[in-house]
Amino acid sequence: MQRVALQAHRRFVVEAALAAGLSAADADIVADAMLWADLHGRPEQGLIRLPNMVTRLRRGLMHSPAGMRWTEVAPSAWQLDAADGAGFVAGTLAMRRAIDTAQSQGVGLVTVRRSIHYGAAAYYCALAAESGCIGLTCSNSVPKVAAFNGTRAVLGTNPLAFGCPTRDGYPVLVDMAMSAVAGSTVRTVDGNAALLPPDTAVDAQGRPTRDPVAAAAGALLPAAGAKGYALALMVEILSGVLTGAAVGPQVGSVLHTWDRPIDAGHFFLAIDIARFMPLDDFVARLGGLVDWIKASPAADPAAPVRIPGEVRAEYARRYADEGVPYTPAMMRSAQALIDELHIRPPWEAA
Repeated sequence: MQRVALQAHRRFVVEAALAAGLSAADADIVADAMLWADLHGRPEQGLIRLPNMVTRLRRGLMHSPAGMRWTEVAPSAWQLDAADGAGFVAGTLAMRRAIDTAQSQGVGLVTVRRSIHYGAAAYYCALAAESGCIGLTCSNSVPKVAAFNGTRAVLGTNPLAFGCPTRDGYPVLVDMAMSAVAGSTVRTVDGNAALLPPDTAVDAQGRPTRDPVAAAAGALLPAAGAKGYALALMVEILSGVLTGAAVGPQVGSVLHTWDRPIDAGHFFLAIDIARFMPLDDFVARLGGLVDWIKASPAADPAAPVRIPGEVRAEYARRYADEGVPYTPAMMRSAQALIDELHIRPPWEAA
């Protein structure tokens, strides 16, 4: 697998974004978010997303710079109209505003409407954790998931993420789709001609299926049955209903909707830990909890008990030294950008 040094990878994303017409400020934000995803082993939320952004920008379905507008609704709460700008940009600006507000008010809340897919939700919680805050974010998306006991897609995979700082140099990061398998997993499986796990999807007639093509025409099942369905509904309310963004069938598909904007919504919350206790006390208390959890016996001795975010942090440390591994899908995306935008490949020396 081709490996690309971090700075060369980031340089390529910036050059591609600029060549496609993103503003310099937006290109920097997009590059940081995509680099984080690729560095942490989340390629489906990184470079692979860039060709789609280029197409949306060129068709006038995304704007850069977008005329984003802020509205203060309370001393600790803001609304952001993202004006069909890049979701990575809207998400980054929103979480930064939530963090700044939390550091002045104790808690910061930001809702976003008229946005687009914003990448890895955990990235925004990592930004909060780096600033000594607890972070929470969620986003709605095009319906792909059936209700509990349902057979038709009515809600999005609707990611939900949480993060906080630890004593160990990496944050606790919880990031999960509300479907039994993530939409990006289905696309990856389809590309590899593999099968979905059992009991994760139904076809257009509502029959159980492991065929990713049939699942795409039908629906994914909610994670953990009624629990995942309830959480998906919660995310839809917070990031769609409350924000004023599109809801349910009104939300466009970033992959398939080319006749109108997506109008996805996002929700961000930051809590300044130091308002509740000294940050050192928080990480010490959390450290004791982590030690207790990790000391529990592992079902598989070869796979010790881990904390959410730990494995991804190991990827980031290794890839920082060895370079970002370009998967076949990443190579295809990079080559498409090279051919269309006439830019230098990331694997070529400067």
